[in-house]
Amino acid sequence: MTESTGRIFNIERFTLHDGPGIRTTVFLKGCPLNCVWCCNPESQRPDRELVLFLNKCTGCGRCVHVCSRHAILQTKDSQPITVDFESCNGCGDCVPFCYPGALILMGQEITAQEVADIVLRDLPFYKRSGGGLTLSGGEPLTQSEFSADILRICQEHRIHTAIQTSGFASREDIDRVLPFLDQVIFDIKHIDSAIHQQLTGQPNELILTNLRYINSQGKPIVLQIPLIPGMNDSADNLRSVFSLAKELSAVKGVSILVYHGLGSSKYLRLGRKYLLANLEEPPAEYLTEKSLFCEQFGVPIIRFNG
Repeated sequence: MTESTGRIFNIERFTLHDGPGIRTTVFLKGCPLNCVWCCNPESQRPDRELVLFLNKCTGCGRCVHVCSRHAILQTKDSQPITVDFESCNGCGDCVPFCYPGALILMGQEITAQEVADIVLRDLPFYKRSGGGLTLSGGEPLTQSEFSADILRICQEHRIHTAIQTSGFASREDIDRVLPFLDQVIFDIKHIDSAIHQQLTGQPNELILTNLRYINSQGKPIVLQIPLIPGMNDSADNLRSVFSLAKELSAVKGVSILVYHGLGSSKYLRLGRKYLLANLEEPPAEYLTEKSLFCEQFGVPIIRFNG
């Protein structure tokens, strides 16, 4: 069997909120959606990307002289650099010359077996806690062959497998990974397709069709909704999400995530604008209030906490 290769941007060990138990979460690069609140903008594009940590730049200028596309600029000697991200092609030639670590390349080529080897390091913790592997992103289904190989290898070692997905994918991609999944964590951004398109760049008809298909295959599903104040946290939308959850026999419950702005600084490092820069994080009691509202619908509220 040919060993598949894919592109990831992070592997986090000992995560507690990406499925049951203690888990290793593998973040794959590339996503067909463009959610305005996305906290991992480095996940959106499939290609490698240069990231600039301006606070680490000493102004040495070494990177300026090695950039063949003249995408790295410095107005004065010893002054911090700027990056023309539109001209940068992500070649990474500048990174080895950046001794302070102000420039890094986001997007690592890696084989499925290499990923699985990292996951296997924590096998005793999975067994004790009921944890395992979660593929996240980005959207793991955009690299379905790579994802399927990782999941298959981990299942061969009796590791619980899960995927976090937007559901925006082809049936072929879904069928490629389903046999190797123990749980599907399925994002629901908004029930109304027109609003969904405004918030994510895509309508949701395909997403809901795929959700019903996965349900028909009997795979355990947890619906996951990221609550963004003023965008998808209305009573009507929550009522619709929980009504859908009650319809689907394989749905075990709904996981509620609360908006945070921790990813806003990442946009600056990538040369992008964060559209929700002025949106305040909700107060501490927000989640409690929303959870109490949702409990009335008779669908379990899932809280992944290890």
